[in-house]
Amino acid sequence: MFYYNLGGCSLTYRLLFAALFLFSLFPAVALAHAMGVEVRLKNNQIHIEVFFHDNSPATGAIVTIENEAGEKILSEKTDKEGKLQTPAPVPGKYKILVNDGAGHVSSTSIIIPKTNSAETNNENLLISKSPDRNQFIQTPWLGIAVGLATIAALGFIASRLYQSPKSHS
Repeated sequence: MFYYNLGGCSLTYRLLFAALFLFSLFPAVALAHAMGVEVRLKNNQIHIEVFFHDNSPATGAIVTIENEAGEKILSEKTDKEGKLQTPAPVPGKYKILVNDGAGHVSSTSIIIPKTNSAETNNENLLISKSPDRNQFIQTPWLGIAVGLATIAALGFIASRLYQSPKSHS
């Protein structure tokens, strides 16, 4: 009769395998085709750019701006370059919600500072709390390394757990 010999493996290997397997089921962030949002304030206008992890624009994505009370103050679509420009709302905290209609969603919070328009003229002030475009589109080398190390560890532990069956007389 063919069977796997689990009795010969230590409890440590079994627990380590289970922990790594469960860890691999719950990734912190999946960026396969994630969507980023960058919001800048210039000339009393907010400039919103929506883009994917591969740096392509999120064309036609619906951008919704909500105030602190959760009231919708704007809902418009991005242009073919994934951009939207609108007059800045009154100073305060806001939430930007983006949905491209294909299952990609993103959000960020912004703070419109209390300044007069002369102070923000020709200034390109980043006001979104999410990573800027350059940070967002970087290759996640650390995440790739952790993923490969997890796969290697699972393979090693699985090979120790499921060794060839020993013959029994």
